[in-house]
Amino acid sequence: MWKVIVLAAGLLMYMGGEAGSPAYTAGMSPGIVHAAEAGQAHSSESSPQSYGSLNGITLTDRKQDVIRKLGTPVEVKRDAISGVTEFHYKDMEVGLRRGLTEYVHVKPSAQSFRVEDRSVGMTSAKIRKTLGKPYFKAEDGDVYLKDGYALKVFKNRETGQITGVDLFFDYLE
Repeated sequence: MWKVIVLAAGLLMYMGGEAGSPAYTAGMSPGIVHAAEAGQAHSSESSPQSYGSLNGITLTDRKQDVIRKLGTPVEVKRDAISGVTEFHYKDMEVGLRRGLTEYVHVKPSAQSFRVEDRSVGMTSAKIRKTLGKPYFKAEDGDVYLKDGYALKVFKNRETGQITGVDLFFDYLE
C-alpha cells in the first residue's frame, strides 16, 4: 500500500505545470477517447517505423545534444514547479528535465515537421497520409503510439486546425 501512495504522490508532483499548455499535459492527460476511434493504429505504407525523434531531437538527447543539433535557443524558460526547462527555437520548443529531453513541441507556425527521417506537412490530410490512422482520438487531438513513444497532433476542437505536434514518452505502456 505504501508503494502505491508514494507512486501516486510522485506522479502528482511530476505532472505539475502550466494548465492548458500542450507541452506539459501532452503525456499526462489524454482527454476524452472516442470509443469508436480507439484501437490499434493503422499505418500507411510510408509510416515511420518508430516515433523516436521529432525534428531531429530524440527523447534520449541530453541538453548538450539539443544545443549541438539545434544551436543556442532563442529563449530559455524554467518552470520551478514542474522542473522543466524549455528551450525555445523559431518553430519549436524542447522541454528538458534534469538535463534530459522530456518532450519536443513543434509549433503550428512550422510548414512541416520530421518524424524520424520522414517529412510531414502540417495539415491533417498530410499527417494522416504519412502516419496513418491514429491509435486514438483525444478531445484535443490525435495520438499515435509506438514502441513506448507518443506523438500527439493537437487540434482546436471547434476548427480542427492543428495547434502543435508533440513527442513524449508513452507512460501508459
